[in-house]
Amino acid sequence: MRIGPAELAFDAEGTPYSPAYGDVYHSADSGPGQAQHVFVAGNDLPRRWAQARVFTIVETGFGLGLNFLATWRQWRADPARCERLHFVSIEKHPFDRTALAALHQRYREFEPLARQLQDAWPPLVAGMHRLHFEDERLTLTLAFADAAEIAPRLRLSADAIYLDGFAPRLNQEMWSEQLLRQLARLARPGATVATYSSAAAVRQALEAAGFAVEKCPGFGRKREMLRGSYMPRRSRPAAGRRGERHAIVIGAGIAGAALSERLAQRGWRIELIESRPMPAAQPPARYAGAFHPHVSRDDCFLSRATRNGFLYALSRWLALEHSGGALDWARCGVLQLCGDSAREKRMIAAIAAHGFPADYARFLDRSAAEAHAGCALGSGGWWFPGGGWMRPVSLIGAQLAAAGTALGAHFGARVETLSHCGGLWQALAADGRLIAAAPVLVLANSNDMTRLAPVAQPLQQTRGQLSYVPAENLSAPRVVLTGSGYVLPAIDGMLVTGSTYDRDDDDPEPQLRGHESNLLRLAQLLPEARVAGDAAALEGAVGFRCAAPDHLPLVGAMPDVSAARARKAALSGARLQDLPRCPGLYCATGYASRGLVWAALAGELLASLIEDEPLPLEGSLADAMDPGRFVLKQARRGKL
Repeated sequence: MRIGPAELAFDAEGTPYSPAYGDVYHSADSGPGQAQHVFVAGNDLPRRWAQARVFTIVETGFGLGLNFLATWRQWRADPARCERLHFVSIEKHPFDRTALAALHQRYREFEPLARQLQDAWPPLVAGMHRLHFEDERLTLTLAFADAAEIAPRLRLSADAIYLDGFAPRLNQEMWSEQLLRQLARLARPGATVATYSSAAAVRQALEAAGFAVEKCPGFGRKREMLRGSYMPRRSRPAAGRRGERHAIVIGAGIAGAALSERLAQRGWRIELIESRPMPAAQPPARYAGAFHPHVSRDDCFLSRATRNGFLYALSRWLALEHSGGALDWARCGVLQLCGDSAREKRMIAAIAAHGFPADYARFLDRSAAEAHAGCALGSGGWWFPGGGWMRPVSLIGAQLAAAGTALGAHFGARVETLSHCGGLWQALAADGRLIAAAPVLVLANSNDMTRLAPVAQPLQQTRGQLSYVPAENLSAPRVVLTGSGYVLPAIDGMLVTGSTYDRDDDDPEPQLRGHESNLLRLAQLLPEARVAGDAAALEGAVGFRCAAPDHLPLVGAMPDVSAARARKAALSGARLQDLPRCPGLYCATGYASRGLVWAALAGELLASLIEDEPLPLEGSLADAMDPGRFVLKQARRGKL
């Protein structure tokens, strides 16, 4: 979806106004006053969130963000506030950061909070953007999307609903019976709803969706408004209560470290098990990897998910640095070179189709690309100004340090088998020794995952070799270059370049043929540079990618493959939610060559699933990553 930003305009009274819809963004009497009276008080806040662990608000129409800011201010001042507040808001035409800052100058009562919102404001690209405030006790999830399209894809349980679209006569889609039914689907029994509108059509649509609605005094010149509560016709099963917040995470790589940090932030204790020695005992790694989003003309699952992952990763890394984490990285920008004229046309068309803002992605011709790179190139390509490189060892160290005392580390311990007994998962060594036990266990151990628990699909292991090339004889790029391979700017006098894709090769040591192959890739990326030297003299590193056949990661609750096979006849027309699952068992793996982009979002997704919080991405994307998808596919084809 192409996101069209809102236009900064005002009506004759000086109230922020939308020329596209012909309506004001809030009451001419007071925007903050309307937000407090209609939405905060109209949903009986703060009484309803008092002493709750998690409270979730859903809003249609973020606009200037005044409802969010009023809610934040109320929550912040309330000593009996809920432990964690989620605010999920849909906006089809968001303001850009500059316009938002200009608008917020009009509402001095929100000044310190508004500045934090502006600083965290995401680029205007489609999808869901998760922003954290107040030491992550307050989370804003912005859905830049059409409400009718995104509402069926939201995964959450709402305690309160703010209906704040433009007037029903001017923006009928935001008040349709179909949309309100989707919001009812998201509502918990007893969830409240409030809106400034008192239109009969809105009241009738709410009642048809299952809300008991009443009129009450409106704000300012508005005589009446509507408020109500959700009364489902059929009872729903209550969400299971989470017991002890104690989990085992197997794997201390980029997946396990990110998840451990996300769980620890929510108050979990983590037993982190890793078969390798403690990272601090290993020699410093030169290895650095590139990070950037994926772009496609059809905006496929991979593109949409990496967009979420890339932007969320950046926000998490900046937060880690802000809290004292020592990250070794640079946002120097990434140039993905097209290489030939046919691909150039496709890349230009893909960028044009989506209308991305320049601070996210744009196409550069060869001359502009060379100006950014600081060296001669063979073509132009996509420019991702927020991309760059990262040393994963530094990221893993910062995440584990952020987990702090919540983390119990078991390095040099190999899990041979898993056992589930008395509601606890047990991780056992080869001699039967218990390494750790907890009610929740997460497999984040890459290619080794299916040895411990199957997903009805073998995962692909691909060897990747990097080469470290001295920068002294090359005109090194100032940015990351990708294409036939990739090369990073000089780091400590070395260029990191690669990478090979070696199937059916489990050699953990660098090979001469790998260095030779990487030098050829480097010559293609830097066609006018003199790439010479003895390949046999190069140093390098080897890693092993883990990938699923569909190139998407596996993040979620593990399927019970044995139980599914026993019920395979009944699952021929099933959906993901119908699959039997292993209680308390999850996985986060299959990141392939995009671990830096996937890991933070996957950790947040899994922590949200475990805690029954709103998901940080669309349900369709969560389903595309669900580890049960292979069981479901085989069941539907009668091959389970």
